[in-house]
This record gives sequence, C-alpha cells and structure tokens, in this order.
Amino acid sequence: MFLSPARVLLLAPLTLCLAAAGCRSAKAAPEQPIDFPHDVHVGTYKMDCQYCHSSVDKSQFANIPAVGTCMGCHRITARDKPRIQQLTKYSQEGKSIPWTRVHDLPDFVHFTHRPHIRNGVACAECHGDVGKMEAVRQVAPLSMGWCLDCHLERKAPTDCLVCHF
Repeated sequence: MFLSPARVLLLAPLTLCLAAAGCRSAKAAPEQPIDFPHDVHVGTYKMDCQYCHSSVDKSQFANIPAVGTCMGCHRITARDKPRIQQLTKYSQEGKSIPWTRVHDLPDFVHFTHRPHIRNGVACAECHGDVGKMEAVRQVAPLSMGWCLDCHLERKAPTDCLVCHF
C-alpha cells in the first residue's frame, strides 16, 4: 500500500491515539438475563434487524428492544417455553429486561448508526451473520484502525471530528 504524505499525516496521530487507547478485539457473547436466539429469529424466521432495533436509522443509538417489542409476538407464540415465561414475567411486572450491551464503544467515540444505514452498510458488515449465532457476540474489533480501513475503502469521511466530538 502506498502511503502518501497526506495519509501519513492522517494515520500517524491516529495510530498513536489507538495505541494509547488500547486495541479492542472480538469477544465472546456476554451472559444475558434471557436467552435470545438470534439464529431462530433472524436465521429461521428471517426477521429484519430493524424490527427489534427500530431506532437504528432515526436516533444516535440502536435501541435494545423493549419488552413490549418481544411481547408483540410472544403474547401468542411459544408461551410454553421457559424463556418466554420469563419474558412474560418482566412484561407483567412492568420491568425492562436488563440486557447486557454486546457492542460497547469507549466514551470518547461517538458512533451513530444512521449514516451507515443510509449509505448502505449492511448490519452484518460490523455485527457479523447474527442469523447463524445462537447468542450474539462481537465479531469485529471495532477499533479505530478497523473503522478507518472501511472509511478509506468507501471514501467515507476520515476527519477526527466525525467520531471524536
């Protein structure tokens, strides 16, 4: 790969910043309060990611689904299964499910899904093929270098203030 002076000026401080911040890596699926089989919902039933993560193209953050979203189907479907009974209990008690965030970025990174969705970046490019995952895990490093590689490849903005503001 040819490194132009402009690219060196861009990458040198970013590399130092990345080294200071520490690299992020793919990690195992965290334990969740209720097993949510993405392989069934996304893989078998072909549910679109945005059915559950409905705010992904509207707000800064992709929402973790509220219990009401789940109950939209599970008032009727699979009610005899223990995990659905657990879900129903949360719903009846008016409690939120205390999901553990799978993809968590440092506080100094301000990421929004909206421009990525609007520019045709498929969910699987960053989140992997969740339709084949029983439990979702972080498959991409989500490091600055990883993101920059994609931005450079797509000719997307690489200004520091795009992610660090």
